[in-house]
Amino acid sequence: MMPALACPRLVLVLVLVLALLHSAEGAKCVSGQTECATKGQCISKSNLCDGTNQCSDGSDEDVTICESWPTRSHNCPSHRYGSSSIVYHSGSCYTVYSMCSDSSRSRFMNSRVCEIVLKPKLGSDQDGMNMTNEAVALLSSAVNSTLKARKPDCPMLYTRVGNDCLSFFSPAKVAWPEARQFCRSIYGDLWHFTDIASYGHLMAFLREEQFTSNYWIGGRYDLDTNAWSWATDDSVMPLGAPYWTLKQESSCVRRRPPHTDPFSDPPAALPNAPCYRNVLSPKKRSSGWCAAMTYENYYFWSDETCDETFSPLCVFIGPSDKQEADN
Repeated sequence: MMPALACPRLVLVLVLVLALLHSAEGAKCVSGQTECATKGQCISKSNLCDGTNQCSDGSDEDVTICESWPTRSHNCPSHRYGSSSIVYHSGSCYTVYSMCSDSSRSRFMNSRVCEIVLKPKLGSDQDGMNMTNEAVALLSSAVNSTLKARKPDCPMLYTRVGNDCLSFFSPAKVAWPEARQFCRSIYGDLWHFTDIASYGHLMAFLREEQFTSNYWIGGRYDLDTNAWSWATDDSVMPLGAPYWTLKQESSCVRRRPPHTDPFSDPPAALPNAPCYRNVLSPKKRSSGWCAAMTYENYYFWSDETCDETFSPLCVFIGPSDKQEADN
């Protein structure tokens, strides 16, 4: 799809990057588990900060995690729940994970705690991944080597789409945080909406080139703004058509009024509202959900769990002042 793929040097870069990405893959933990910081070990999220090292490296009892962890409520007997990470709320007992993953309860939790429990691996930055210095240097040099020589054209790894330089890095399949760090490594960021014209160019390009991969973009539900926001500047994402996709429901759902306020929950349906089997995304308003453009949904935006593995869709921004000084 990208003319630059014919370049032998780029082919070598892609091979090396794929090898690095593969070597950085962690354990495949199942639902309800998180990965320890090292050694690829998976433990139940309910065992975090319970006073016992479940991870062989002790990362589940790390003081930087547990210093803000809620203490067990006396209203939740240990013989019934078997974990220290239980919170008493509105007359019931909940795990920390269920409190953080539910939009109606997460606002009663410490945002730092929810960031820890919802991300897929302990000890990793929510906005980045554990890449070696060699990997970052390789990716940066691949782009930096063409920055001056090819202006105003797009640098290596990027393709001109309208006024933007975009990288559709389909070989990589990573979670949203890793996808964002990948884009940053090549002097970009996950794609974000700037105006309707650039969005139209992107949609037309995807259709004309007949892409079939699924891509992460730069939106996610942000606990700090309490809205679906762009990670680059925390500005709110536009809601409704023509941006978000419809998702099919197995049961009949009453149609709600238009949702125009990004900082509030969608309005409730009126008693006499008609019934349909499609719901307009985003449906979720809780941490751990990120925005994607998928082939299944014709590349309209959809809300997906951030630990799904999609390809990065990067937009070129250029090196920062510090990066230029280092070069």
